[in-house]
Amino acid sequence: MKTLFLIASAIIIMSGNQFAQSSGKVKYDAKSKSIVVPEVKGSHIVTDGIFSVEEWENALNIFTADIYNIYVKADREILYVGLRADKPIGECVCEIRITSDEKEVFLLHVSGALGESVSGFPATTTFKLNNNKHWEANFLKADSLKKASWFAKGQPIEKYSDIYNKRDGIEFKINRNMFKGNSVKFTIGWVQIDVKDKKIDKRTYNYPENASLKNADDWAVLILHAGK
Repeated sequence: MKTLFLIASAIIIMSGNQFAQSSGKVKYDAKSKSIVVPEVKGSHIVTDGIFSVEEWENALNIFTADIYNIYVKADREILYVGLRADKPIGECVCEIRITSDEKEVFLLHVSGALGESVSGFPATTTFKLNNNKHWEANFLKADSLKKASWFAKGQPIEKYSDIYNKRDGIEFKINRNMFKGNSVKFTIGWVQIDVKDKKIDKRTYNYPENASLKNADDWAVLILHAGK
């Protein structure tokens, strides 16, 4: 798969639970281009990368690729997006782009820190770190002992994914005040990096697969219930 996301995002990296599937695996509908996001009340998701059944049981699975699943749900204040793997993962860079008017495009970046930017189209690939006032997500964290040992051997950090603490995936909580109305266009991409036989194995993913930075014509449409 092609990716929309910067190889440079890897630079930022350097500085399971049984899961309910009651909603079924609903893929992106290229014809209607719309997904009705389930409405929930009193959702209490902790953005720690641990996908407990209680947190995500009412979410809708909108996409499956390899070991990954994408889940969405919303209450009157928050849009919840979960990127969950079937097995614990370490090094993974993820970016969401979202727009409600196709004039303001928000880029939400997750790697070894959180980053954000706002642009028009074509959508930007740059972002400012620690600029996430209206959203949160769990980000990549290194095991301090493994990291120190690796550096002591004079080895480059980008070739050792095992120094990172494992997690089920990435959990986003996005305040709906970021965008206008009850319908948004949405795309998500991620890069998983592993080391096999001393070689870097990098796999990239996009949802929807044909999403472009030039415009939002092929992005998914998320339809939300009325806000607060």
